[in-house]
Amino acid sequence: MILIEDITRIYKANHNQLPGYYIEFSDGRTIHLTKRRTIASLLILIKYGQGSEADLANGSASLPEIKAILGNKVPDGLISDYYGDANKPYSELWNEEGFSFIDNLKGSRIARSQGYVLRPEDHDKLFTVAKKANRVAPSSAQQLAMVLSQNSRCNLCGSLILSKAHLKTTSYWKDRRRLVFDHRFPVEKGGPSGLENFQGLCFACNKAKWQICNICTIPGCDMSCALRNPEISKTIAPTQENIADLLADRVLFERPQNVKPN
Repeated sequence: MILIEDITRIYKANHNQLPGYYIEFSDGRTIHLTKRRTIASLLILIKYGQGSEADLANGSASLPEIKAILGNKVPDGLISDYYGDANKPYSELWNEEGFSFIDNLKGSRIARSQGYVLRPEDHDKLFTVAKKANRVAPSSAQQLAMVLSQNSRCNLCGSLILSKAHLKTTSYWKDRRRLVFDHRFPVEKGGPSGLENFQGLCFACNKAKWQICNICTIPGCDMSCALRNPEISKTIAPTQENIADLLADRVLFERPQNVKPN
């Protein structure tokens, strides 16, 4: 079993190491992470054994307490006092860093948020080099082609979507307007990063989709799942929920003839 007090330093990788960040312990072992924000969630799990969004949200004392324990062992600014999208740092431990032994509780809640548990008997697994998800973003040309093919709409709910850079600070319900390029078949479950596996979603639908994909145990991702192929299905495969009332009419995705894109 490892303890927060056993950490000697947390640092950004040097040129001789794999890109990312390292947590070094007093016995010389290190944990490798590729995402900076996953440092915070992993420290929560090491310290408390379990965690949820509430631990990383504004107003929580968890991270300030851990930072106080670590002191100058962690560089200034490497760990925030809180995180806006507080579920991402946890989910990425599981689906980006490859630590699949961290229990996501199959959708169960801790403090009304998605919960995660790191059991003491699994601590040593953190030091094993895990296979990281090979997530590749679509090229600019692919992004444009995708947006045009969807008539600038979220492929699930049909909301008109814009890149984050084009959103106004006064935009209403930004999560319904913010464009996210989603892997239909999740990368962490073996999905490719080719254009055929991408769809443009609003941030809200992307997060809701992830919450279902996170608890899905269907091998290989079901082609008939509405979250993967809303063009042909209305039913979420792992839950068998019909979401026809939440999906957009596909007529919205048809571009008028002889109209040039903006």
